[in-house]
Amino acid sequence: MEQEAVRALNRDIVTCTRCRLSRDRINAVPGEGPVPSGLLFIGEAPGRNEDLTGRPFVGRAGAVLEELLSSIGLERCSVFITSIIKCRPPGNRIPRKDEIAACAGYLGRQIDLLSPEIIVPMGRLASEQVFSHFGIPHGSLGSIHGTVFHSSTPHRQIVIIPVYHPAAVTHNPLLKGAVFEDFRVIGKQLQKKERSGRNNPGSED
Repeated sequence: MEQEAVRALNRDIVTCTRCRLSRDRINAVPGEGPVPSGLLFIGEAPGRNEDLTGRPFVGRAGAVLEELLSSIGLERCSVFITSIIKCRPPGNRIPRKDEIAACAGYLGRQIDLLSPEIIVPMGRLASEQVFSHFGIPHGSLGSIHGTVFHSSTPHRQIVIIPVYHPAAVTHNPLLKGAVFEDFRVIGKQLQKKERSGRNNPGSED
């Protein structure tokens, strides 16, 4: 049932004309991954390669993300990847506030339908949007990256771990150690949930 609902949502996204970004896009980029998904990664906006293919994180940042996932024993196909903005801003400029607001409902529906246990916003804008969605006070990304935050929906507890965007590594190699450390925190949370599941077979956590 969730899969059909996500397919319907994707159809809404690829035909969306809510903001100016729809005028120049080649493809909207809803996201991809298993449905439901225990682990949801949220970037900021599609770039040129994503606009051409309709898939998230297929450029240089995507290669870095796959390396980061591999470092904690995950494959790309095991997580859901999306962005707060579903269409590429011209010239890869920073998304504007009204563009983020126009896509906010889509992201909220994705969170509801995918039922993630762990949400990983990547980058400043994604972190601000996710924290706003859950009503969590937001500090600078430099002060909160790699920190574990807890929130909830009516149906489950959710862990939120903001991290630097994988593209940050391509622009600033000095951040590579910090980004890999952020992902080690994600790996530890996954191990914690696996142990909890073994100890409490009936638990949703």
